Amino acid sequence: MTSTSTMKKTFSLSSCDWIGFDLDHTLIRYRLLELHTLIYESLCQYLVDTHEYNSELLNIPYDNYFGVKALIYDSLYGNLIQLDSNGLVHTALHGVNTRLSSEKIKEIYPHTLEDIEEDTSKRFICIFTYFEHSVSYLIANIIDLIDKENLYEKSSKNQINLIKKYSFFLINLYNGFDYLFNDFQRGNYFASIRKNPNKFIYKRLDVRQWLEKLKESNKKLFLATNSRFDYTNLLTTYAFGNDWQNLFDFIIVDCKKPSFFNNTNKQPFHRFIDDKNIIPVTIDEIIKDFKQNYIYSLGNSNDLHLIMSQISNKDPIVMYFGDHIKSDINALKRHTNWLAGVIIEELEYDSPPTIIHTMTHHVSNQLSTNDQSYIKGNRSKYFSSFFTSPSDSIIFDNDNINETKFEQTEPDAVLPCLSSYWYTYITKHAHLSLSCLSVLANLLIKLKDEEKKDKKRSPFLPWTKAFSKWKRPINPNSIPSLTSSNFDSCSIKSCQISSFNTLSR
Repeated sequence: MTSTSTMKKTFSLSSCDWIGFDLDHTLIRYRLLELHTLIYESLCQYLVDTHEYNSELLNIPYDNYFGVKALIYDSLYGNLIQLDSNGLVHTALHGVNTRLSSEKIKEIYPHTLEDIEEDTSKRFICIFTYFEHSVSYLIANIIDLIDKENLYEKSSKNQINLIKKYSFFLINLYNGFDYLFNDFQRGNYFASIRKNPNKFIYKRLDVRQWLEKLKESNKKLFLATNSRFDYTNLLTTYAFGNDWQNLFDFIIVDCKKPSFFNNTNKQPFHRFIDDKNIIPVTIDEIIKDFKQNYIYSLGNSNDLHLIMSQISNKDPIVMYFGDHIKSDINALKRHTNWLAGVIIEELEYDSPPTIIHTMTHHVSNQLSTNDQSYIKGNRSKYFSSFFTSPSDSIIFDNDNINETKFEQTEPDAVLPCLSSYWYTYITKHAHLSLSCLSVLANLLIKLKDEEKKDKKRSPFLPWTKAFSKWKRPINPNSIPSLTSSNFDSCSIKSCQISSFNTLSR
């Protein structure tokens, strides 16, 4: 339960010395319908051309109303599943249209899957990112073809592996992703974005202005992305301009998250020359050449923190924004003392639940884009919201979520909605959640008139005095959250702040 003293504390970017960003779905915002369709069609074409899958796949158009973020594929039974906050399966779909009854779900999944993100059996595949999003619909169609014994072309000698009936094809999907994303000069994906970037990504001039204001306020900014330089350069040049590198004090490409954040990782940084020419460099060399604006690759967060410490002449407070639930948020929480900001684009059009006596959410459910195809195209007709789950339990005067039960007799019965598993997971690992960086950039524009009245106000965020006396070392139990009163005064659009009591390392 959140204490009164906790609720009086506030969170502030102004106390951060270094602010870092992921590239895809963080600094770069995609037109998701076009992105999902491109990846779906490219994978279908690869499977048909390379592995002789039934060409019927090419005639099934992508359904953007099918999936939601963070679906889980059970490769033993061939089901796409969703979990409630306890880790119990509440929705399961086999193929495109076969929805499992509540009785069948309880039979197959009688226990919680609360540690599913740590699963090492490879039975469960978590579909976390927007790059993988369309795969849920592709998998559902593949399952239907397997059940019809019609996965391959009639002329093909390939056969369905009945022992691994619902998992054998996954290697083909992995190889498809490798083919599409691991060579900038190969495949339909990169070629399509090179030809028409405007079709797939947004300009980010508002975010550029915000980044410039951060730098003017003596914040050090860094980019750490798994994308390689050629793709990074393509996206950022379009979104931010040809001089995009000047926006950052340190740029790391191909950094291999989540292992980048692992405190046992000793991978050295390399100075990037080109894709075939990278040079290992020491920490001292990086610090010496800091103002040369070199591009780096690989490396690890421990060395990066040492570099930041020497440049700042103190142990810096660092915040990193990313979108990946595991590679960004979980890895940061587990291995670093950095603050974690997560981009959840679903906040653009959907609201998390407020769970009484368990956690407090601060949400303003307003839109920051007028792209109606984007807005409408992210609501599933098959699965629950990313944030909520229909539940057979409800919370009363204590935190025992299972104290009172309501019998659910039909899959579509209307019952109280509670937080989903992954949303609960995020509130435990992230310090700040928002729909996109434009939320903060647009706030800057709105504050300009107020700044004229208050010369002491920071030019990039309204809650500026929150951490003015906060020093290292960080005590995880002292990390504050935004108060509801501060939230209202900030008028932040589509922004969620996790509560203090969920932030324990």
